Amino acid sequence: MAQLPVELNKGELALQLCVELSSFGRKDVVEHLLQTGANVHARDDGGLIPLHNACSFGHAEVVSLLLCQGADPNARDNWNYTPLHEAAIKGKIDVCIVLLQHGADPNIRNTDGKSALDLADPSAKAVLT
Repeated sequence: MAQLPVELNKGELALQLCVELSSFGRKDVVEHLLQTGANVHARDDGGLIPLHNACSFGHAEVVSLLLCQGADPNARDNWNYTPLHEAAIKGKIDVCIVLLQHGADPNIRNTDGKSALDLADPSAKAVLT
């Protein structure tokens, strides 16, 4: 694999690549970035960690990798959305299951008082109950 720059402005480039690549399901590249120092806990301006993005796009393998590297399944963004909110809203059932297996709390409410179950796509509701 080609060498990728890992640090730019305190690791921002690696984090941005990790977030973007998790959105595309590139587990191999995300794994490489994590091995070379990308911070699985780093947040963007909206408070999202890479796990939020991977969940939103439904990449269960990347979600599992990020969780195994210490990502918090109950991390909250600036509006208190968790990765489970992201997956449930989009109906990403496999991702919801992985998150729940890693301790995601389905009862956390966002700033509007809504849980992942409240906002879930109908296809994901059964997994959350």
